[in-house]
Amino acid sequence: MEIPSYFRRYLCAIQPTRSSRERAVQLHTTLTKRLSSDRHFKDWYHSSFLYGSYRRNTAIQPIKDVDVCVVLNINPNEHQPEAVVRRIRRALERNNYDAKTALQRRSVRVDMSRTTLDVVPVIAPNGLDQPLLIPDRPLKKWVDTHPKGHLAAATRINQECNKRYIPLVKIVKAWYRYQMRTLRNIEQPKPKGFTLEALVATYQDSDAPSYAEAFVNFLNNLHRDCGASLINGVFPTVDDPGLPGQTLKVRFTEDEAKQFGEVIRINLDAAHTALGKEQGSISECAVAWNHIFGPNFPTEPTSLLKTAGFKVEQGTKGDETEDEEIAEIELLSASSLGKLKIKAELAYECEGPILQNHPSGSRALAKNMWLRFSIIETTVSLPYEIRWIVKNHGSEAREAQDFGHMTTGKTVQWKHTKYRGSHTMTCELHRNGVLLARAKHTVNIK
Repeated sequence: MEIPSYFRRYLCAIQPTRSSRERAVQLHTTLTKRLSSDRHFKDWYHSSFLYGSYRRNTAIQPIKDVDVCVVLNINPNEHQPEAVVRRIRRALERNNYDAKTALQRRSVRVDMSRTTLDVVPVIAPNGLDQPLLIPDRPLKKWVDTHPKGHLAAATRINQECNKRYIPLVKIVKAWYRYQMRTLRNIEQPKPKGFTLEALVATYQDSDAPSYAEAFVNFLNNLHRDCGASLINGVFPTVDDPGLPGQTLKVRFTEDEAKQFGEVIRINLDAAHTALGKEQGSISECAVAWNHIFGPNFPTEPTSLLKTAGFKVEQGTKGDETEDEEIAEIELLSASSLGKLKIKAELAYECEGPILQNHPSGSRALAKNMWLRFSIIETTVSLPYEIRWIVKNHGSEAREAQDFGHMTTGKTVQWKHTKYRGSHTMTCELHRNGVLLARAKHTVNIK
């Protein structure tokens, strides 16, 4: 089994689920019905459509944000952006979205139970197929946007790149989410999704023969052209794929730009190493990629999945996956995770005598103590891989740039109470790159 099949399975693992896609459509349908029938708003309402990564087929799971453009029957010269966005908000609050809304720069955010709905008012002075006007509250003016131009650009670039662009965008998004949110504990990393898409469009290698080489070459091209400016705290200018001649309005602090450059540099070295392992052991190569992409990247060949309790099915025609060879991996048993319990015990030194148990989230511990973590119960049968994931919070950890790390294979972990703040230790059980069970323990340090 060659490494391309591992990447196809990785793409399958990061695909939005059918239920999340259906939920996005339902949210849009419900919003349309409510706004179009609101007696204080229906005269303004023209139409609405889904846009964003979901519409461009560049979304990855989970779909947490659903973007909807609401087209208005108004003259931009007669209505200020601030007033329009606030009127949209009032209409939403009248229609059972109350207590969940917040004004944003160009839209109204609606916080649902599982999804955030981003409602964007737009004006179509020249028709929906041409650039639209979108409000910019801080600038107090209407600015150009082109959702359908972005969709057309994504489709065109994907065709020009032998249908490799959209899968590469998903790979890059999932990789960056894992690197920033899981390993560095940054919940709102920059650049955001659409900027990453634009960077892939600019710096991808359209002739790369595999997803692995496409990813490596993208990082290499980005580092070659932008590495120096990023390390100096300057984010590069990014062309807008949907509006030729214009650039994206990206807002980066100096530290954010430096951090992005450092993530690119570190992962470029790791990706070159992983790519070089393809000439040797495929198993070692898969593990190397797994360290870059995280637990969604498989480490075992498909031939072993059936013996581990999985089935492999060919993707059906019409699925949103661009590569028809991507397999869908599903649990044969129940879809819920198995049971897993861990415990933490306190000691003065590593591997020293145990003083007492430490309940999760209990009173704050002093610095320079030690905790022994171990598994005490699980319903998951052997074999499985154990992963211990540390996530550090607090100013001391940020100053040390120590956001956390992951170790594998050991049934017991000793950890030092090094930084003040609230920290988590998560234990995960995996088989063939698939998560089977998870347990989390919170540690407060004073």
